[in-house]
Amino acid sequence: MTGPARSTTRATLWWLRLGLVAGSVLVLATALVTLLQARASITEVRERTAPAVLEVSLAKEALVAAHGAAVAAFEHGQARLTGPSEQYEDQIARASQQLAQVAEHNAAGEPGSQTLRLIEGLLPAYNSFIGQADAHFRQDAGGPLAASNLQSASDLLTAGENGILARLDTLAAAERAALDEQLATAWLDPAITLLWAMPLLALLGGLWWTQRFLARTFRRAVNPALLAATAVLVLLGAATAFLLGVQSAARDSGTALERTVDTVSATTAAGAGQAQRTLAQVLVAQCGGAGPTACGDTVTAFAAAAPAAQTVPAAASAGVGEAVLLGPGLTAPGWTGVLGWGIPVLAVGAGLLVVAGLQPRLDEYRFRETRGGSRS
Repeated sequence: MTGPARSTTRATLWWLRLGLVAGSVLVLATALVTLLQARASITEVRERTAPAVLEVSLAKEALVAAHGAAVAAFEHGQARLTGPSEQYEDQIARASQQLAQVAEHNAAGEPGSQTLRLIEGLLPAYNSFIGQADAHFRQDAGGPLAASNLQSASDLLTAGENGILARLDTLAAAERAALDEQLATAWLDPAITLLWAMPLLALLGGLWWTQRFLARTFRRAVNPALLAATAVLVLLGAATAFLLGVQSAARDSGTALERTVDTVSATTAAGAGQAQRTLAQVLVAQCGGAGPTACGDTVTAFAAAAPAAQTVPAAASAGVGEAVLLGPGLTAPGWTGVLGWGIPVLAVGAGLLVVAGLQPRLDEYRFRETRGGSRS
């Protein structure tokens, strides 16, 4: 009777050792995959998608500011001396720089690249119309040719479907869709990534059961090695739980970025409307009419289409957007790098402690069985 009982206990110890070590490996795999995938998702958002979303809005802001500066220069007659103005040149250069950065960070795939190429192709044409308007304004002190070029530039920029600003809106929508998709990924969803906790809790339960089994079988209240393994796993779980805060902060930062972009867009829309109203006045003055109807149907329709004046919201500067990008939600904390090697060390350590705690009991039973066999 003693032999079979001892063999059964020894088999139980052997299976417990195997199961707890396998559980440690599973905890290592799930925690490490969760960490690496969450960190990769945040890195993708931080280094590509979020900058692309911000840069598209800033490119549109710069183009509208350039257009407004050029129209203002023609309205006040400054174009005779300084051309479309130094501010126009600066903002056009800024828009080109922002578009180049969008091309570098584009997260909207090939459709986004195609839209970007169209915009980059239209921008020189817009700049050419402004340059021709400037040349005619200098030569003729105004007149219908300058007015025609100004209107052509405005149409190229603001046309409802195929204008530069409309295409920028299309590109912005695609970049934001990519951002929303990445922020909604399962690896940034705390409810999904809590799955790593299930094997951890199961392993902790297995350690607790093993402690009770050893206490009943060997009359020892606590196995120090298994107790240490439990403490190590609790530490691993607490460290990995910090990922929940990182994931939540990343989603909050994405929402804050979208609010910033919405503010920039509202400011840009108000600026575009103001430029169109000013341009309508310039066109009337350039064609020599007493009012829009004296300048022909085209100018009349253009003036009628100018949006009503509206309150311009406080502009969100590029610095504000960059602060969002560099905020805690989209910047990997330094301790996530520590987790990268800390998780394997803790999980492997727990497995080794399990072996260290159970192997002496297995050796003890092997010794008892050997002694029992030699006596018989």
